[in-house]
Amino acid sequence: MNLKLFRLYQKTVSPDDENYLEDSMTFINDSLVKLGMSGRQIVKAEIMAEETIEGFRDHSAEGARLIIVVRRSLGSAYVVLRMKGEAYEPCLYDEDSLDSVKDDQSVEAIRSILLDVYRDSYKYTNKSGTNKAIITVERSEQAIRATILALILGLLVGIIGNTLLPAPLTNALCNVILDPIKTMFMNALQIIIAPVVFLSLLTCISQYSNIAELGKLGAKVMGLYLLTTTIAIILAMVVSSVLQPGEPGFALAGASVNAASVSVDTNVDTSLLHTIINIIPSNLLAPFLESNTLQLIFLAVVCGIALGAIGEYSGMLKEIFEALYSMFMTITTMIARFIPLAVFCSVALLAIRLDKSSLISVLGILLVFIFTIFLMIGIYGLLIMLMGKLNPVIFFKKIWEGMLTSFSLCSSSAAMPTNMRICNEKLGISPKLTSFSIPLGATVNMDGACINLMICGLFLARAYNVPISRTDLVSAAITIILLSLGAPGVPGAGLVCLGVVLEALHVPVEAIGLIIAVNPIMDMFSTMSNTTGDMTVSLITARSEGLFDREVYLNENAGAVEKK
Repeated sequence: MNLKLFRLYQKTVSPDDENYLEDSMTFINDSLVKLGMSGRQIVKAEIMAEETIEGFRDHSAEGARLIIVVRRSLGSAYVVLRMKGEAYEPCLYDEDSLDSVKDDQSVEAIRSILLDVYRDSYKYTNKSGTNKAIITVERSEQAIRATILALILGLLVGIIGNTLLPAPLTNALCNVILDPIKTMFMNALQIIIAPVVFLSLLTCISQYSNIAELGKLGAKVMGLYLLTTTIAIILAMVVSSVLQPGEPGFALAGASVNAASVSVDTNVDTSLLHTIINIIPSNLLAPFLESNTLQLIFLAVVCGIALGAIGEYSGMLKEIFEALYSMFMTITTMIARFIPLAVFCSVALLAIRLDKSSLISVLGILLVFIFTIFLMIGIYGLLIMLMGKLNPVIFFKKIWEGMLTSFSLCSSSAAMPTNMRICNEKLGISPKLTSFSIPLGATVNMDGACINLMICGLFLARAYNVPISRTDLVSAAITIILLSLGAPGVPGAGLVCLGVVLEALHVPVEAIGLIIAVNPIMDMFSTMSNTTGDMTVSLITARSEGLFDREVYLNENAGAVEKK
């Protein structure tokens, strides 16, 4: 293939050939040169490839042949090696255990240490009697820089459209260009969200031979999510009580004119019983068609448990589901190439459509909300330090890409693939955990959204001079927790949730009109907090359950792109 973003070179070599190793290394070198890799990148890949090829031959099955694939995919370059043979551990030894190595193990020990040096760029698996190693030669970081640039340009274009361009031209720009592009991108994401969530959880659960182990892990993850959600709600209450944004009763003095046209249907059952009943779908296809993540989680758990109990067909089905998961993750990567364009359109639309007078009138609540979000992010760091016994500065340095993606796209589900990659490659969390905790967190862990609902609810109660009792606060807190576990899957779900909270606080639902102008900005910060909480809980759980690689976490270059 001669496409710029997709190139693939493949060769098969027999271990019985006299020049087995030499031919293999020559092919890898020539292919990487064709892909434009730097000399340093090629040398690093060759070291890993040579040791892997020798290891594969030492553990090969009779008549096995080595398959070498060198490919570039969406800006990243890989060397993939496959060979039939018995499973072994390429990185079994470390420097501290060399003294106990026997003479006949010395070569394998040195080989393991060399591979361990590049652990962040090396992945080994054995499935169905085939050894497979993936060597990452280069990871693309162009999309990150492009996303930042798109965010800045979108803001500039939006400001220009809002202040300088005539209204007909601005409307045409929004309706003909910006809106359609954003809609197509979000529709493309909706295609893959349900399969990715389902297959991610299914392949994760099928790895557990002991269901009790999965139950223990799930209980710990869910418990931590509920802990951070409770902290977020209490924090929002405290900040609102201390800072008290907005003058009491200012909405009664005329500001409610802006809210007169707002109508939100809050006839949504948020009881715990309804939430539990709604987890089980009425048919198999509905969760996929509606992207109902709670129901998808239920289906994935049931199918994952059943997959481990069907005996001889289990292995075959596992391979099929893993292949499907890889396919949908590749589709996700392809769609992610257009994230900068989607970010540009989203930010430009936001800046164009903001009403200046409405924005100024509620600027106080926006600033209080952002302040609370950053306090919550600070609490995440504190939890990592106290519960995870890790340096939170390293954590935040490594997850900024995920925070930026979440902020820009305003979607936990859209940012899920990015966050899973960060957890695996940069934080050193086992995929066995992240393929469970991140999709689950994207559904039930809504710390930022809880802060949003509580602060806006108390702000609008103050705006309408509605007294709030302790009973009202407890009722609102319980309502928000239930909403965070399963927000209604209807258009305008965020406004519906806020409407339900306002009813719990006895505030007129039309009060939503006061904050509707800045709600998109608040959603961006909410999503960033949500996904940061997902990664925090994943890290703490991995640390306590032994699913954590400390060396990867402490390695500043883990998951980073090597400069040419």
